[in-house]
Amino acid sequence: MPLLAGARLVAVDTETTGFDPSAGHELIEVACVTLADGEVGETWSSLVRPARPIPPDATRIHGISDAMVALAPGPAEVAALLARACGDAPLVFHNARFDLPFLAALLRAGGLPPLSNPIIDTLGLARGILSAKENSLAALARELNLPPETAHRAAGDARTTARLLLHLAPRWEEKHPGGSLAELAAASQDVERRTRRGPDRIGGEPARGERAREPAAAPR
Repeated sequence: MPLLAGARLVAVDTETTGFDPSAGHELIEVACVTLADGEVGETWSSLVRPARPIPPDATRIHGISDAMVALAPGPAEVAALLARACGDAPLVFHNARFDLPFLAALLRAGGLPPLSNPIIDTLGLARGILSAKENSLAALARELNLPPETAHRAAGDARTTARLLLHLAPRWEEKHPGGSLAELAAASQDVERRTRRGPDRIGGEPARGERAREPAAAPR
């Protein structure tokens, strides 16, 4: 039976005002896309009203403006919706190291604990399985001819992440017959950790273009 058969996973993506929530940067959009029995399912997404104006360089990347988030729900309301959308399903990210601190800050604002779900990182899987010159979400989507989506927005990038997993999981399974989702998750994070300071990194942080989106001027 294929690894994803009968499984329910949730691909998650965020848009932010910068790179580091501890420096005051905020999450301003989040999306969850269900993967059920190896099929991309429903999408939930929400803008989030930040406490500060969105920097112009961030708006130039993702197109989210202060006017767009002016009437959006606040972090506490979105946190409850996010927790419900994720449930206890394994979560799929492309570069989980970036998204998880922002999601933890969002959930904290809603009085909720950080996510404890199993994490599958398609960045780590791609590095371990493919021989792509570039492992950004956009570059991998082009290489694998994934359906086009609105780039630099949470819903579009979450759907692309979900489809990327559908391409990578069978390739991993070919090399690890009988492997479990838990082993896939561990493998995806092991590769990402081992390559964290590889040649496509700058100072230990993801180099520019590591993902399809760059929410601020600094490299990522």
